[in-house]
Parts: sequence; structure tokens; C-alpha cells
Amino acid sequence: MVVPLPHQRLRLDPVPALFDLQEDGPLHEYDTEPGLDGHKQWLVTGYGEIREILADANRFSSMRPVEDEAERAWLPGILQSYDAPDHTRLRRTVTRANTARRIESLRPVVEETVEDCLADLESMGSPVDFVRNAAWPIPALIACDFLGVPRDDQAELSRMFRDSRESRVPRQRNVSGLGIVDYARKLAARERLDPGTGMIGGIVREHGGEVTDEELAGLVEGIMIGAVEQMASQLAIAVLLLVTHPDQMALLRERPELADSAAEEVFRYASIVETPSPRTALVDTRLAGRDIHAGDVLTCSILAGNRAREDRFDLTRGNPEHLAFGHGVHFCLGAPLARLQAQVALPALVRRFPSLRLAVPAEDLRFKPGKPAPFAVEELPVEW
Repeated sequence: MVVPLPHQRLRLDPVPALFDLQEDGPLHEYDTEPGLDGHKQWLVTGYGEIREILADANRFSSMRPVEDEAERAWLPGILQSYDAPDHTRLRRTVTRANTARRIESLRPVVEETVEDCLADLESMGSPVDFVRNAAWPIPALIACDFLGVPRDDQAELSRMFRDSRESRVPRQRNVSGLGIVDYARKLAARERLDPGTGMIGGIVREHGGEVTDEELAGLVEGIMIGAVEQMASQLAIAVLLLVTHPDQMALLRERPELADSAAEEVFRYASIVETPSPRTALVDTRLAGRDIHAGDVLTCSILAGNRAREDRFDLTRGNPEHLAFGHGVHFCLGAPLARLQAQVALPALVRRFPSLRLAVPAEDLRFKPGKPAPFAVEELPVEW
């Protein structure tokens, strides 16, 4: 399979060809999206231009430019599939549950979950695969609590999330993926009848009349997958960054107050989302001195926007501006929860496992390209 340039990496780094384009200018004629014959395509590598595109929903749509509506990648309740006014309506239903204050109130739950999962990891003894035994369980259990998934269902749902991506048996991956979809629909229907205290119950109580049953199920599915799969991928990549930069890992252990900065640097340096959904120009416009015509498709490279050649991983960078969570109306709703998990998990990990290191040569690690799923490391054997 040929991986499009925006999704190509040399391990955790963008490929040199992407840096070459970035240094040549912020906007390039470049076909990156299959199935869009007849539409001029652009690859955007400039930080400012990416922000401009993602912030302007009046000029740039997140909907695919197809003539036949049946071909459009549209899923009920999946926010990335919508433009205003439906996007505005649906996003409003979940915004209140994702405020910084609301997420901060979950810190005790996050801390307890992280400590429990790391204790389980320690009890297994090393070497052990961090991806399977910590990166997946931590966000899965936290997301279940956040959404209102009953405790009795959490272990099985967590297993389905992990197996839907990690199982080496194709049939098991498919069965688990379909199981998640089916569970999302059943949970949405149950919460519609008897709203609980989690996020889904809150949507029903406060905005139940604004969303259809299909949209509610789609919201549940999309939020569950994003909160678990993306965070699992990012957490494993974060640990890989730390163990391959032992000076930075030691710094975080000595200075746990760097937790916030460390989280942001992880998101910036090795974002697991390489491009947001392509944007379609709605009107003729000018960008970076180039003429963009209505119907043109623009792919924004988060990797190029966040990184420069010879960039280095530095936890003391502070809180760098980055595009790992997107920008504008489609800015990631889960950003506050993702940040909290990283801020809690990374210091806890280096404190509990001060000698944490790879159990295999780094060159033996295998990676999954970030399309359509998030960029990820397949396995991360560690020892201490």
C-alpha cells in the first residue's frame, strides 16, 4: 500500500520530502486524497496557513466534494462529517461536558485509574508490552467513566476496543469493531430511556430534543473511539519518546512540575493525527499568494505545521503552540481529557519505573501509518 506523503514518517519524524516542501513554501499543488479526480488538490505545510484554513468554515468546508450525495463520507453524529448549522447544533450538545473545569473534576478518577493500571503492569513483571497492557486499558476505563458506561460493561468494552485494532486475527478485529458499534447504539438507547450521570446522560437531559436517535448513537460511537483509540496511540508514543530520550525522562522524574509542558511537547512533537479531514474550498479565494478555486481540496499537514527540520524533543519548551488537536470549529473536543491523562500518566510512569527502557532494539519496532486510524506503534515491549 502506497502511503500518501502527509502520512509518511521515518519512525516518529516526518520524512525529509515533507520538510523539503515546507521549506519551499506553505502551499503546494499535490494530490494526496484518492477518489477526487477532477478536483485540484493542495498540500498545506505552513503553520499560519493551516490555522487560517481550519479557522474559516465559511471559505473551507470539511465535507467531501462529490456530486453524488450517497458517496459523501457522512455518518450521523460524527462531528467531523458536518458543517454548520448541523455541526454547531451537535457540538453544542457535548461542549458543556468537555469544559476545562468539568474535566479537571475528573482528576481523582484519572489518577486512580492510572495508578491501578500501572500497578497491574508492574505485577506482570518485565518485559511486557506497554501498548496492550497499559496504553489501551488506561484511556478505555477513563472514557467509560466519563461517558457513563456501567462498571459491569467496562472490562468487556475495553477488550473490544483493544482487539478491534490490536488483534492479529482479522475476524476478531472485525467482530470487535462491530461490537463497539452495536454497544454504542444500545448504550444510546438505554440512556435515552434512563439518562445516567455521565456525558451521554447529560446530552439526553439537556439536549435530548435536539438530536435524533441515530445522531446520539453516532456521538457515542465517535466519542468512545476518539477518546480510547487516539489516546491509546498517543500514550504509547509518549512512552516511546521518553524511553528513547532518557535525559528527558530523567528530567521529568526529577521535576514532576514539568507534567503540563511534557504533555504538550509530546502532542506537538509526535502527533498521532497527521492530517485533519481535507477541506474543500467553497469560494474562489487567495491563500499564500496562490489562487484557490471553489471545489479545490486542501490537505493540511499537522506534521509540517508542528515540526521543523532538526527539531528536538524538549520537555522544557513550555507550552508550545501546536496543531495536534486541530484548530477552529473542529478543534478536538477531547483535548482537555487527553491533556489531563498525559499530565497524570507520564509523571506517574517515570516515578514508578525509574529504569524503564525498551526491551527490544528500537529498530525492531513496527509502526502503523496514520490513515485511516491514528499513527501508532504496534507493540512497545518495555522492561525495568
